[in-house]
Amino acid sequence: MKRQPSMDVRGVALAGPADLPALEQLENAAFSSDRISRRSWGRLLLSPSVRVLVFRSGNALDGACVVLRREGSSVARLYSIAVAPSVRRAGVASRLLAAAIQGARDAGCAVLRLESRAGNLAAHRLFARHGFVHTVCKPAYYDDGEEALCFQKDLFDGALAQAAASHQVRHYAQTLDFTCGPCALLMAMSAMDPAMPVNQAAEIRLWREATTVFMAAGHGGCGPFGLAHAALAHGFEVSVYAAAGASLFMDSVRDPRKKDVIQLVENDFRAALEARQVPIHARPVSPDSVIEQLRAGRLPIVLISLWRLHRQKTPHWVVITGFDGAVFRLLDPMVRSGDPDGGVSISWSEFKKVARYGRRGRTAAVVLSGKK
Repeated sequence: MKRQPSMDVRGVALAGPADLPALEQLENAAFSSDRISRRSWGRLLLSPSVRVLVFRSGNALDGACVVLRREGSSVARLYSIAVAPSVRRAGVASRLLAAAIQGARDAGCAVLRLESRAGNLAAHRLFARHGFVHTVCKPAYYDDGEEALCFQKDLFDGALAQAAASHQVRHYAQTLDFTCGPCALLMAMSAMDPAMPVNQAAEIRLWREATTVFMAAGHGGCGPFGLAHAALAHGFEVSVYAAAGASLFMDSVRDPRKKDVIQLVENDFRAALEARQVPIHARPVSPDSVIEQLRAGRLPIVLISLWRLHRQKTPHWVVITGFDGAVFRLLDPMVRSGDPDGGVSISWSEFKKVARYGRRGRTAAVVLSGKK
């Protein structure tokens, strides 16, 4: 992993309306096109969803950056960063960027995104040093037709998480549309037992051991009792968080015969777990309960709704691998490209919205504690 610069934010402060003339002057000196107008600066300075950060040396305003955040979102956007020509290469941009990253974390965000001119190689190097990765391109993005490169930084801080709650887990992407649960379980089991084979054969085997037989359509899904039963069969200590009553997936199944079969299978899994005295907690999964499990050295596999991550109204299983005091890190079996470790960062508040499924907002988790 590349070493990232320390958060040196000395000299950086929040701008106010009195800085408007200096910001306009800086904008005109720093850019020849795509400038923020004086009127726009005025709106940005007054908006509650915008933070304008400035760097001063004495009475001079040598740099500024603008960070946008939409209400209810854990994604922030670095809209602009400008440095006066007279102080370029003096570390001003690095300090502003560090302050933008820290400010986004403090505001409850988990991801910071930005666009940059394709030809601005110095800026690209700066972003890379601060842990940003190139994601996509936007053709003809700027007024003069130049392409933009998009960058993104996950705000999960592994160094902070190591002191609190973090696990090294190897990512494995699901090869079939219906095997997210087995793949999440496979990742967690292989983290606790490196000898565990991680391949498609193991993925399908776990699905066969944990499936509910039916879902709303297509192949059967895997509920918490089935996944826990499969983990138990492979020698792992396990516990379950699940609300009492009907299957989590019953609301999406219309055929009464399928409902009966799903409930029968779930009851059978649950009875087998109870016979082995597996702890089953009939209470909701919360951020605090997940953090507690991580700090105890356990790995939670949590059911989420795919809507907020992938805009699909289906249940989905992920592995929670760490918490750094503000941001959770999870491994998503659906991720196939982008971040090399398949990781996704979500804020504490976003976790509360994601970790529930269906109209009733039900929650579930399977927690692995290692091999017996």
